[in-house]
Amino acid sequence: MLKWRTWLLTVVLLPLSVSASDYFEQLGWVKEQSELTNLIHYQDELEQVYQKNGNQLIWFDLHQGSSLEFRLEVIQRAGFSPLFERQLSYLQYFRKSNRWHEYDLLATDTLLLYLNYAEKAKSEGKDWFFGTQLDKPIRPILESSLMTLERAIENQQLAEVIDAYTPDSPDYKQLIESYLALINFQKVDLPFYQQTGLKREGDLLEDRDTLLARLELVDVDLSDVPRDLMEYDAALESAVKRFQRLHGLKPDGVIGPKTIKWINMSIDSRLSQLALNAERTRYWPKARDTIIVVNVPSYDMKYWSNGEQVFESKVVVGKKARPTPVMVTNLNALILNPTWNVPWKIMVEDIIPKVKRDPMYLYRQNIEILPKWGSSERIDPTEINWASVNPKAFPYRMTQRSGYHNALGLYKFNTPNSRAIYLHDTPSKGLFQSDQRAFSSGCIRVEHADVFADRLLKSQGISQTKVAEFNQQSNKAIPLRKGIPVHIIYQTAWYEEGKTHYREDIYHLDSFSASKG
Repeated sequence: MLKWRTWLLTVVLLPLSVSASDYFEQLGWVKEQSELTNLIHYQDELEQVYQKNGNQLIWFDLHQGSSLEFRLEVIQRAGFSPLFERQLSYLQYFRKSNRWHEYDLLATDTLLLYLNYAEKAKSEGKDWFFGTQLDKPIRPILESSLMTLERAIENQQLAEVIDAYTPDSPDYKQLIESYLALINFQKVDLPFYQQTGLKREGDLLEDRDTLLARLELVDVDLSDVPRDLMEYDAALESAVKRFQRLHGLKPDGVIGPKTIKWINMSIDSRLSQLALNAERTRYWPKARDTIIVVNVPSYDMKYWSNGEQVFESKVVVGKKARPTPVMVTNLNALILNPTWNVPWKIMVEDIIPKVKRDPMYLYRQNIEILPKWGSSERIDPTEINWASVNPKAFPYRMTQRSGYHNALGLYKFNTPNSRAIYLHDTPSKGLFQSDQRAFSSGCIRVEHADVFADRLLKSQGISQTKVAEFNQQSNKAIPLRKGIPVHIIYQTAWYEEGKTHYREDIYHLDSFSASKG
């Protein structure tokens, strides 16, 4: 238990000319050489808060301080904020050293930082969670944050305010529940699971006890699994299949390298993954009225219309070298039988090298060469000396005619944006059978695109009769009556159907948190 003291201080009247940096030093709270000098970020606001509180300590309640430190611990585990990590470290140091004045000031300053962070995560979270990280004070401080803090101090409701500024979504709460459950195993000396070769039902297991213990870490139900066997029995195989589903693996019950990698994932790494993805929920959309959400690491897409999920599909996303970006865009039209204007990078890096090796490649792929976009003129590929072509200096453009073999398939779901990222059909249906589906050049290929198109048009009140009129036309756009927000997110852990699911960090966007904790 933490030891806390209540300090009642006499109001000291200081001259108005005293700077905020000297204010608490003259109160006798802070020594000149205190580490606190470089840790306080909102000096003027802090002076205002304490003057209104009669120059008394604020953090005299165990629950309030513990609540703040726990929220900071989650952010520290997430690994995206050196700033919050530093603040927590000094809060713990001041508390353990019984330096309560400094603890009080730093806790109040850090709470202001936390309130500011919580309010701005929806607009600035992308940079913090995927880009530059949060390592500088958030400015300007929001007036709403300051007023909230002052009311909380007046009503002695700091813990309630911390809770109010913490996400209340089921996604966040359940990830934190999983986080808390996993912490209970942190001090357990659990060895890695080892085996020789692949293991299937009926095989002997060298270390069945360790396997069971590691399955329990992620709340895999083992109630029907015998504990006194040495072999890989049917009940244990069912448990392994459940584990594989939670990690996006093929649920075949075969214990191989991919399954063992997840089985032996360290507790610290899982805690970091849970914490980071919990904090990312602050940035993701909460409303599920009419929206399309693509989660890249789960290779999954969901479509809600009027609050009801009407479509879900596997997707293929960008390969590691050409990742699908985290972004928000708007679906405004369905394009039937689309042509494909080949992006410059794909033309330079993929297509031209293939043409150099095989001059008939363009003919087989129904790809035409244009002088420039929009031109009706076509250039004969045989008139080009491909052997001497410098791909990066190629002066023309390429387009692929519509049809079943078009790279976009028969449907393009148009989402205008500067990154040229959109959803589309594909002729390569077999790719959807893979467990890991990072194969595209950045755009998102949708399984059962015809069903998606049908649900999309129905929800917009567009009749199939109108679609049939355009079915034989090339590149025919059907504008939607109302655009649909498309959120491309990156969530490597989430809660669904009573269980926490984990996925591989395919683009290494979680990597800055891997060593935390």
